[in-house]
Amino acid sequence: MSESDPSYSLVILTKVDPERELPADIFLKIDQKFIRFRGKGDVIGAEKFDDFMHHGLEGIYVKDDDIMTFLDWVTFVQNEEVEEIMAEVGEDTKEIAIGAAKIKEKVYETFFEQELKDEVVEQLQDQVADFVSTIKKQPFSQQTIAALTKKNATIADHSVNVANIAVYLAMVMGQGHQYVLENVYLGAILHDLGKAKSGLTESGVGDMRFSSQAMQNHPELSVQVIRKSKGVPDPVYKIILQHHEQWNGYGYPAGLEGDAIYEMAQIVSIANFFDNILFENRDKPRDEAWEIALKRVDLDKGRHWNPKFFPRVLEALSKSKPQ
Repeated sequence: MSESDPSYSLVILTKVDPERELPADIFLKIDQKFIRFRGKGDVIGAEKFDDFMHHGLEGIYVKDDDIMTFLDWVTFVQNEEVEEIMAEVGEDTKEIAIGAAKIKEKVYETFFEQELKDEVVEQLQDQVADFVSTIKKQPFSQQTIAALTKKNATIADHSVNVANIAVYLAMVMGQGHQYVLENVYLGAILHDLGKAKSGLTESGVGDMRFSSQAMQNHPELSVQVIRKSKGVPDPVYKIILQHHEQWNGYGYPAGLEGDAIYEMAQIVSIANFFDNILFENRDKPRDEAWEIALKRVDLDKGRHWNPKFFPRVLEALSKSKPQ
């Protein structure tokens, strides 16, 4: 590199919001060359971000002259997300909003790992434990859950949404044990890890039918990835394996039926389905998309999920509808 050539700084990709306009040009390092990938004012885009996640791309590069501007932008975006939640549901939610933001960043890091390291899983578990402790002291208000699920751009965003909805529904159904709620949250966060690793990022919405062998196998693939790490409780594996099983026995991968399905896996299944319908209707007004998701859950409640969850689950989700 000559003295006149620019130098570059690495920015870890997990810190970058793929749907926000970039404050500077970004570059990829390919064969020791820096190739301009997106310009100032462009967005990375969720699809490309998921593709980077699948391939384990560590980060993007910014010219040294732009790095402070870029890092200030990263901090601004993170703070803005917390402030938006507080503006919508009140200052009392600040601790929840900050905790959710920290978990989301750790989830991004987890999904970008080529090999899931023990320390990453342990850090994620610690953050989940802290977050669950927070929401046990100050349970989600009906408005908070809607504010936390506004964004569903990437597969990692979706996983955090599912975790927030699932732990909310578990508490609505009377589950208050710290250990159980931690397992629900962690299982929901990791439920689509197999999709991310296989490059299968389609949402899989609708009547939950699998569209390919890869879709059918992704719960087992998720478990295979996670089993390489230590300390993940068995209920988390059950949640991941069974989140596409259906009460009527027509789910996958094992075709389990009725009470053979772990109850918390059913809770995560409802949350997963609900957030997928929100994503499917993301171009509609938020309250309209929420209403469509409610109707779809109501339509499938007797086939997909334990009847004892209803009408309480629908009532809780209905009261959470954005205004």
